[in-house]
Amino acid sequence: MNLIKKWNEYLGPKDERLEAESNRIMKTGYIILIVGCILCIYYGLMAAQVADVTDTPLLTAAGERVIPLYNPLILFLLISGIVGLIQQARAGLISERVRYAQVDRIPWDLVCWAALACGAIVGVLTAGFRIIAEIQIVGLENVMWGGDIAVGIVFFGMAFVLGLVLGAAQFRDAIQHRQQLERELEE
Repeated sequence: MNLIKKWNEYLGPKDERLEAESNRIMKTGYIILIVGCILCIYYGLMAAQVADVTDTPLLTAAGERVIPLYNPLILFLLISGIVGLIQQARAGLISERVRYAQVDRIPWDLVCWAALACGAIVGVLTAGFRIIAEIQIVGLENVMWGGDIAVGIVFFGMAFVLGLVLGAAQFRDAIQHRQQLERELEE
């Protein structure tokens, strides 16, 4: 709780106008995500019903022709996130926080901390989920601990670099769009 309080102090107060615009943009991404998830779940339900009616188990060679449910879920997740980012950049929005809403340069401290958090989350989840999956599949005695941790470290590095590049690009695009909007308003 204290960490959240310090983070909010670090970022500064929110601007109500920017918060309302950000909420509108996030609502669009949320709707895309929810509709996509509902469609995927409904498809999965229909595939399971057809498999039950035809006595064809999905986890056999016959079930390989069925689209794995996680593929369209990943697609809808990416679309919903990318649409929100594009809309934010077009509106010149970076943050609802006053401190970062009107920056003229990329705040590398914030970008680095966010990329570090992104990398840590991805690294820990990757290693942890691989270990859990191995325990379930091959048993606790056959878990490749070093390999799983190494894969987690590699994914940490990739997520950190990707978070750094994408965070900086998002700030740069939003700054450019905001400056363009300001120039158009002055003319």
